[in-house]
Amino acid sequence: MKLLVVDLKSKWWIIVFSLFYISLVLFVSFGGGSSFYPGRLDGSYTGVSHNFVPFSTIGTYLFNIHAYNFDFWFYNTFGVVLLFIPIGVLIPLLLPKLKNAWTIVLILMFSLTIESVQYVTQLGVFDVDDIMLNSLGGFIGIWVSSYLKRKRYLN
Repeated sequence: MKLLVVDLKSKWWIIVFSLFYISLVLFVSFGGGSSFYPGRLDGSYTGVSHNFVPFSTIGTYLFNIHAYNFDFWFYNTFGVVLLFIPIGVLIPLLLPKLKNAWTIVLILMFSLTIESVQYVTQLGVFDVDDIMLNSLGGFIGIWVSSYLKRKRYLN
């Protein structure tokens, strides 16, 4: 069986994918159009409920799973984790000399920046649980990247 080995010597495809990925994350993070209510732009919409308490949203979803439809529940838990796995893979590919600790810091900063912009602009909901779930996704991505390098799937 022939193994697929990704040659990382030419980084152009990584850069193109990274730009696409960042655009996707921003689109999803700011509601994909659903957050752009006219009331949010003029400040009259006040229906946003931010969460600054760790595990509050996660606990609500896990302990009241029956109260949510599957799509909503999945997107707001596992979807948030899955969305950040690629950043944990892409950062080591783009910056191979960067230590994992700094990769983790970049992931945390990226997530915190998105949540902060959502808070300031009201084009989303600040949720500390999203930062934790985003970070978990990034950590999984770092692990996947390390595993693929050890198995020599990434050169």
